[in-house]
Amino acid sequence: MESVGAVSFPEHGRGGGWFGDDFLPLPDRAPFEMLPMYRHFRDCIPDISDAVWTWKRLCHTGHDVALRGLDGGEAPAGAREVTDALVSRIRAADGGLAGLLDVFYTSLFTFGAAAIEVVPGHAREWIHDIVPVDVWTVRFRRNEGRLEAWQLFEGESVLLPQDYFFYVGLDRDGTNPYGRSMLRALPNMISVQQQLLSDMAKATRNAGWSKLHVRYRPEERAAGESEEEYGARMSENLRTLRDRLSGAAVDQNLVTYDNVDVSVLGGHLRNHLFYENQKAVEEQVITGMHMMPVLMGRNYGSTETYGTAQFEVVNRQVQTVNRRVGDLLTRIYNLELSLRGVAARATVTMRGNRTVDILKEATARGREIDNALRLVESGLLDKDAAGALLATTNNNLNQ
Repeated sequence: MESVGAVSFPEHGRGGGWFGDDFLPLPDRAPFEMLPMYRHFRDCIPDISDAVWTWKRLCHTGHDVALRGLDGGEAPAGAREVTDALVSRIRAADGGLAGLLDVFYTSLFTFGAAAIEVVPGHAREWIHDIVPVDVWTVRFRRNEGRLEAWQLFEGESVLLPQDYFFYVGLDRDGTNPYGRSMLRALPNMISVQQQLLSDMAKATRNAGWSKLHVRYRPEERAAGESEEEYGARMSENLRTLRDRLSGAAVDQNLVTYDNVDVSVLGGHLRNHLFYENQKAVEEQVITGMHMMPVLMGRNYGSTETYGTAQFEVVNRQVQTVNRRVGDLLTRIYNLELSLRGVAARATVTMRGNRTVDILKEATARGREIDNALRLVESGLLDKDAAGALLATTNNNLNQ
């Protein structure tokens, strides 16, 4: 941010859309053409495809909807039917709400952002449908301090409706609204990895099989044979020998005169360093995707404690992302209730993943409950306070 007097401007303010009609740039001014390239990486690079798929599976665990009245009491009759009807109506022919979230998570972990647009029904009295928006077509612009979302379509820019367009950006950079893709850190490493694999395939094909080394010792020159005739005869003999060897089948043996020696080159080679090189590059890709090796089918011999710590960090990211998604779904459910005129509010809770060691978690939870019961028996806490203490502890564990 730069400050001019008492006015604060975004880091891409001047010359970047704050005072003009230009669209705001991506973080670190990456070209927008990188976004379709990220999709290409996801579809064609196995490590990245697996990482995006794993992140999506970890986050896409389902959700629960709690309803209450506007006064905080019980939700009015019919509120649940409204939300259930919305779920059954959204993307009914294309996987429903679960299918929409699948597309949403895929976009989120590929491009660092995902967007959807609500399609209102007749007279804007209900939500007719929700459709995903391709984020590589979305651009943002500031108009008199207000952020506007535009979509590029066939060379034209269309202003997206602010009340019905929902955009989530991960790892945003300051006031930049776009979000940052994990794949932004990988293009150079991907280039190295793919070149290494290509070179490894060529080198393995070349050096992976033992080769025959044939040495031909020319015989003595015949009496009366000129130098030119002798050279031509030796060249013809060598050419004939080469043609016969190159056309030999795998199970054919060689029969030669004493002036032809046949030996094996590379017959002692069994191991190559290619895997170690590939592993070094592979680890960089896994790190760039904020993933842990075991979740991508790799086992580098990490200890249980280290693996548990890694998975806890992964789960923290899942919870962070799902809080954003839960807030988005809450807004959508509440929009439907408002359009329908139902005096109720929804709260969405995203389901989490189980811990690495379920037995340890259950044991720890049991001890917390025993401690709370002892405090009640000793008179230090009443039942309500003990229940609140256990609920707080459980919420802290799930954060």
